[in-house]
Amino acid sequence: MSTLSVMPIFKYLVLNKGNTEEYIEVEQALTDKPLVKHPITGEPIKRIIDSPSLTLRHSSLRENKTLSADNLQKHGFSVLEKNDSTAEYVQTIGDKLDLEENS
Repeated sequence: MSTLSVMPIFKYLVLNKGNTEEYIEVEQALTDKPLVKHPITGEPIKRIIDSPSLTLRHSSLRENKTLSADNLQKHGFSVLEKNDSTAEYVQTIGDKLDLEENS
């Protein structure tokens, strides 16, 4: 019997000095420590208490189509996935981000 892997999505506020608030969402285990810097830009971030959100491995056909790699990229989203061996985030979907521009 297999177990369903459920990971909550935590919301973070990017603590930049800009006029607009920027939020990111990161899928993490409950036992993971909160992130303190943006996985791409290195800017300081703070975990925000928000309503719970769970990612479930099963979903309807429509949800699968909406969250497909092609559809996410078409609408300008980027997806970062954590490499468990290096603990770094790797961009798997979206246009390559220019990290030098944000440093």
